[in-house]
Amino acid sequence: MVQPQLIEKLAFVQRHRQEDEATILAHAVQAGVDVLYREALVEAYLLGQAPREQVLQEIRPEALAAVEYQRDVLQRDVAWGINGKSRR
Repeated sequence: MVQPQLIEKLAFVQRHRQEDEATILAHAVQAGVDVLYREALVEAYLLGQAPREQVLQEIRPEALAAVEYQRDVLQRDVAWGINGKSRR
């Protein structure tokens, strides 16, 4: 079942872009696949299944730096929790 909000959003885009529904949906699918691809690529990188250089071709260096920072912080927190050591 299509959500009423989705129909309203689609109608809004149609009015303001003056494009037909099929064109808008094609753009939406492409944009969605692009997002899913980048997410899967980052996940593969974090699992050691994709090279860093490949990820940098798809996302901004700042975004990858943020991902790496979050990974490093999480790894430190897990190590701290396992070892029971104080951070001081």
